[in-house]
Amino acid sequence: MSKAAKLTFAGSCAFAAGTIWFVHKTQEWERESMYQGVVRDQERKAQRAQNVREFGETRALHAELIKQQPDVQQNGRSG
Repeated sequence: MSKAAKLTFAGSCAFAAGTIWFVHKTQEWERESMYQGVVRDQERKAQRAQNVREFGETRALHAELIKQQPDVQQNGRSG
């Protein structure tokens, strides 16, 4: 085997190994990125549940405060 053939073969092997490594790492990066999307969705879902709960509490408090206030229109508020 000539020296040029050996160098060509070695270069081809190195290129193939580099390509395989790059594709493998790209898949790992994409998998991690997709998993982070799932984590963000779970955080958004938990935040939404908390917001809905707080909104319900605020509505209940608002209704209670409305009941406690005297009727402004009947107590002589002029406008």
